[in-house]
Amino acid sequence: MPHDPRDAHVVIVGIDRYEAGSEWSLVGPVDDAVRFATRFVARGVPPEQMTVLLAPDPGSDVVPPGVVVRPADRGTVRDVLLRELPTRRGSTLYVIWGGHGYVDTGRHRRLYYSDATATDAGALDLDSMLVTFASDLVPAFNRQLWIVDACQVRERPEAGRSTGNETFPSGVPVEGRTQDVVFAAGLGQAAANLRVRRTGLFSREILRLVESGDTDWLGDPGRLVTTLRERFAELRASGLTGQTPTYLWYRNGLGDEGLVLGRPEAGPPVRVAAASPSPTVMAPLVDALLEIPEFRRPAEREEILSLLRGQVYAAIRRHNGARLDTISVVRTCLRYPGALSELVEAVRFFATDDAAMAGVETGAARLVPYT
Repeated sequence: MPHDPRDAHVVIVGIDRYEAGSEWSLVGPVDDAVRFATRFVARGVPPEQMTVLLAPDPGSDVVPPGVVVRPADRGTVRDVLLRELPTRRGSTLYVIWGGHGYVDTGRHRRLYYSDATATDAGALDLDSMLVTFASDLVPAFNRQLWIVDACQVRERPEAGRSTGNETFPSGVPVEGRTQDVVFAAGLGQAAANLRVRRTGLFSREILRLVESGDTDWLGDPGRLVTTLRERFAELRASGLTGQTPTYLWYRNGLGDEGLVLGRPEAGPPVRVAAASPSPTVMAPLVDALLEIPEFRRPAEREEILSLLRGQVYAAIRRHNGARLDTISVVRTCLRYPGALSELVEAVRFFATDDAAMAGVETGAARLVPYT
């Protein structure tokens, strides 16, 4: 939370029910939205500076007094984000969204509105909206935290698909404005929903931290992300979940965008102290990558590599031949802490051959001592 919570504005979306029908139903996003709203008001955010969009409406008696509940359909969400928030003034904006989501063929993160149906699968293009809120079209809110508890799966077979064509206007990037965006799952992963406890696993862990009261977790996104990674690493190690939160860091003041796929390292390149691996040690990973059809094809290889951190992607010396290019990719990733893991996750997002993907994971594991 900011030093003065009276200067913060909050938008919370929780969608349990979709017009598409009962097969889309969730149990938890509405309850989580109410919990977040209660916590923000308890910390001193004025109720009139909170917008809570829910489906279905649980009734005004479940939210703190003064907080107005509105529907989470396409028209209302767009009104709030594009018409109302740009007219408000404040230093800090929190946007929290719980519901169904996916990643389209253009790698845009999409969030379904409550009035989505199988034939009209309306979904907010989050990447485009973030560009809008990083620009001078939104005069206020130089400090933003977006928390998204939704899947980042590649397809939802029961729904008609859109390909990121719902774009929003963008202005001039605001110098010094920061956006921190925390996702419940990595690219290609589903976000766990605990139906019995009526909560999303990701939201539950964030709320536990926020409700502990020992620190300003939402005011320090970097620390929040580090703690969440450690917590989900424990859950994965115990076999309770395979979910990996993804942290997208975006700062227009520097003109760059960084994507860290479930790994904490995002600093400057650091040469390894150990000897570089021999060609024999690197060969299994190189061979395995070339067994991935999507990695062999130049255009698709470029798409995969574009998911790497900007500084890693820019450092790769490119070659026309697929094998030489792949060797260069592997050698570059070994020079950057965490980059080899990012490469594996990026390939996994696109790969359709599970057996070949297993070879990539095995080959990468052999190179861990050199990272």
